[in-house]
Amino acid sequence: MPKIDEVKEFIGFLKAIFILMIVIDTSLIAWIFKNFENESLGRLYIVVFIIFILCLVIAMLFSKILEEIKRLKDL
Repeated sequence: MPKIDEVKEFIGFLKAIFILMIVIDTSLIAWIFKNFENESLGRLYIVVFIIFILCLVIAMLFSKILEEIKRLKDL
């Protein structure tokens, strides 16, 4: 497989993970808004922490995808 096709496949894989992380993050945010009054404060803090971690992962994936696109341009 040529190197350019390998990089394209890797970008596609990263995009799929990126979209999955955004969907999970959005679902957790919706869960917080729906269950804000009914859940304990500890559980809400745990979910907010998970959302924060997911946002960091999404930002890192985004930068990795952009890096791979720039690498693809150089091939």
